[in-house]
Amino acid sequence: MVKHLAVVLDGSRPPGMYRWRSTAHRASVCRGLAPAGVWCHFLDGGRVTDAAGLFAACAIALRFPDRFSGDWEGMADCLGDLSWLPGRVHVLVWEHYGTLARNDPPAWETAREVFSVQATASGKDGPPLYVLLRGTGPVDELPVL
Repeated sequence: MVKHLAVVLDGSRPPGMYRWRSTAHRASVCRGLAPAGVWCHFLDGGRVTDAAGLFAACAIALRFPDRFSGDWEGMADCLGDLSWLPGRVHVLVWEHYGTLARNDPPAWETAREVFSVQATASGKDGPPLYVLLRGTGPVDELPVL
């Protein structure tokens, strides 16, 4: 089991956006969570410098359906309904999220709001979504997982 992600499996932390300080390798994260039906998704934000780049990276990482409109509203719609994906819980690890924050602060603020709202609201009518920010960047009041 990947350290600190037991709270995802046992439900002791609600779905939402968290800061994740782990240095665990991607493969070990997925291996540790897969037996419990948790699907891992990795968003490498190292080259995401604007909203369009984020939309494209999310569409790949979360296998957004063709209906994705490529804008903030479409992003919110897709994050709010992950029904096309298998798994009982979804964990999105956004690595290098600070690249967007440094290069396009307004896009970062909007992204943070959209991800936070949709992840926090998840789990009621569909699978819970945990968004874990890994790397350096603004953290403000984000809780650590």
